[in-house]
Amino acid sequence: MKKIFLASLVLVIISSGVITYIFISNDHSECDTKKEVSYGANGEKITKETHICKEKFSL
Repeated sequence: MKKIFLASLVLVIISSGVITYIFISNDHSECDTKKEVSYGANGEKITKETHICKEKFSL
């Protein structure tokens, strides 16, 4: 019973550490949003937003 409790505790600690690391490292501080505005055939305004990110991985 003591081993199961200890294994569960270790699993919870490791899982919370991994989740915290993912949230801290995935802050998108080097990212930017580019807006392109164009006009359609009937004169309506069309706005297109593109997410530009310099980070290698997006978790």
